[in-house]
Amino acid sequence: MATVTIGCKLPNGIIMEMGEQRTVLRGTNSAVIVGGHGITEGVDKDFFDAWSNLHADKDFIKGGFVFAHEKPSSTAAEAKERADEETGLEPLDPDEKPAGLTELES
Repeated sequence: MATVTIGCKLPNGIIMEMGEQRTVLRGTNSAVIVGGHGITEGVDKDFFDAWSNLHADKDFIKGGFVFAHEKPSSTAAEAKERADEETGLEPLDPDEKPAGLTELES
């Protein structure tokens, strides 16, 4: 069975499900991080290919926030290349006030 190593830049990862098959992808909250991506190894390639084709219209696939390679080194390289890309799910900066808001005086 061919396997892939998956990079996932979603904060909590994602659960891939199709039929009876299920795989949990590590996200940015994982202990194994490369370039801001959680890394999940040993995922069945045919399952990932079918799942990613099923979800090809989703932003996390189109934006490249979930991707895979057969070689773990290739996944790590792509994760490093994409390190500065933002998903829109990053934490808010508590010191930066949203436009149009002012602080109330106590």
